Amino acid sequence: MSTLKIDTLEGLTSGKSETVDALIEDRLISQTANDVAGTAALLDTGTAAGELPTNADLGSASLVDTGTAAGEVPTNADIAYKLFKKTNSSTVIFTKTGNFTVDTSQEFYAEAGGSLLTIASGTAITMPSATTGTDYAVWLKTDGTLEATTNFTSPPATDARKIGGFHYAPGGNAAAQAGGNSTAQINEYSFWDLSFRPACDDPRGMTLVAGSFWSDIYLLNTNPDVNGTSKYGETIADGSSPPVIPATLGGNGSTTYGSLTWFEAMSIATAMGKKAFTQPQFMTAMYGVTEATDAGDEPDSTGLDAPRTSRWGVMQATGNLRIWAQDRGGDHTDGWNANTDGFGSENNAPNVSLLSGHWFSGGTSGSRSSFWGVSASGSFGNVGLRLLADHLQVN
Repeated sequence: MSTLKIDTLEGLTSGKSETVDALIEDRLISQTANDVAGTAALLDTGTAAGELPTNADLGSASLVDTGTAAGEVPTNADIAYKLFKKTNSSTVIFTKTGNFTVDTSQEFYAEAGGSLLTIASGTAITMPSATTGTDYAVWLKTDGTLEATTNFTSPPATDARKIGGFHYAPGGNAAAQAGGNSTAQINEYSFWDLSFRPACDDPRGMTLVAGSFWSDIYLLNTNPDVNGTSKYGETIADGSSPPVIPATLGGNGSTTYGSLTWFEAMSIATAMGKKAFTQPQFMTAMYGVTEATDAGDEPDSTGLDAPRTSRWGVMQATGNLRIWAQDRGGDHTDGWNANTDGFGSENNAPNVSLLSGHWFSGGTSGSRSSFWGVSASGSFGNVGLRLLADHLQVN
């Protein structure tokens, strides 16, 4: 690990140690404007040789906001503030080395506590005790070490910076089309970092599907405001156990919908910054389950059903509960139908799609299972919800 102190440019411009202002004044600018920032290997501002980059130039380099006003030349401290840059932007910075061990997969550069740190590939993350079904945040400390904790808000040391995380699942992912296993371990597709993550506020309990989008690992629970939409060991939300109305939709923290219709499910998805599945997304995310089988018993809480775990580590993926999909189609209701709980009426509205199959559906369950025979206003004890988010990758 190497450290660049923000208040100097020691060793960065032809071996000189100067402040940014002195460099500007003495015009000690060599090669490109990247040398002024002292980060030639990190930045590509697009400015011509010998020119100073403006804040707008730096923004075009996919860096974080430096905090300087438009048109101003940022200082070295401005440039390093919250900088996070990877050797390979197309992959995450972590790799699984054991059931509960993690190393960095590439060299990266990040600011923490006023220093710009270089972290080598192969750096081990200090791990706490493993707890099944738990999400962990990875923190970069000012001494260049990395530590994982279950706390996503309070750093383990002063000025430590949260740079990513992962999920420790109750079982392993499917290796073929036969489900997973019951060996607790890190889901390797759950790794995320600041520039490779779900495009939602809360990345916990999610897994990257085919490098395309992020799926919730678990079915929706009854209190997503408190638990997030994907958490192990929580009561599953369905028509018999309705979810609490989200605060952003006027909820008070305790009142439930009293049902789980398609309308309510889509409202929850949007309120949580996520989406419901389309049928093609579902088919990909649930690949690897033991097809045409069911769990046999109604699942009350989110957790492991190994035969129906997908390649990406989605759990209770099929044969547990049907889930509401985004899709609408099939037969429609002629004329106007006031089926929206007072939120207007629909005319010639189509049915909606239910995906997955449920715990007593046997051979009809699977990754391509769909049912198009219900109205958007229906609510059922065997229909829940699973959500997804787009993939965010900063180059």
